[in-house]
Amino acid sequence: MSFMAVAYIPAFLEDRALFMKERANGLYGPTSFIVANFITGIPYLFLIAMLFSVVAYWLSNFRPTAEAFFTWVMWLFLDLIAAESLVVLISSLIPIFVVALAGTAFANGLWMCTGGFMVSPQALNPFWRYVFHYIDYQSYVFQGMMVNEFGQRNFQCADSPTSANGCSCLYESDLSDQCLIAGDAVLKNYGYKTGEEGKWVGIMLGIIVGYRVLGWLVLYLRRN
Repeated sequence: MSFMAVAYIPAFLEDRALFMKERANGLYGPTSFIVANFITGIPYLFLIAMLFSVVAYWLSNFRPTAEAFFTWVMWLFLDLIAAESLVVLISSLIPIFVVALAGTAFANGLWMCTGGFMVSPQALNPFWRYVFHYIDYQSYVFQGMMVNEFGQRNFQCADSPTSANGCSCLYESDLSDQCLIAGDAVLKNYGYKTGEEGKWVGIMLGIIVGYRVLGWLVLYLRRN
């Protein structure tokens, strides 16, 4: 879904071109443009997050509760806002469609590689972890979704006729003797903790605001 934000580049470049023309005529400045752009995009991003989640969440057999579902929607919604804010920054900095497309795709690819899904955060070397992982908005969304799914759920171990208790558990936990995997054991393998969701939401909001402020700064400095 983060990669889908590149579809917004053409529309933003058109809006930016109109903004440059109307600012030259003294109609409004970058603050009004950035704020209006942010506010008008929120309903559409929420609709996209909801429509995707209604299909993907239940097909994936995630926790079948309203609380878990809407928590998932919240994380996806924040992810889309951050992804679109990144598009605003890159497209403001490089207002050329092909270059902005390549830059946004590269950034999202980098975020995917350091976000924790492809490589566990504990396995990242210090350079990738401290330079990219902690400023990666996808990493906080992934953590939030992982805790939402595994924090309050247990899973059945695979059958194993050769094992003493008749099963083989991929992750060892206190429930292994019952042929179950405690969700906390999966989170521990990634180095994730429960109870820190509020902090992650705050960091996500900070990243979103940071992207928008940097986008505003670029537009403010580029008067021509």
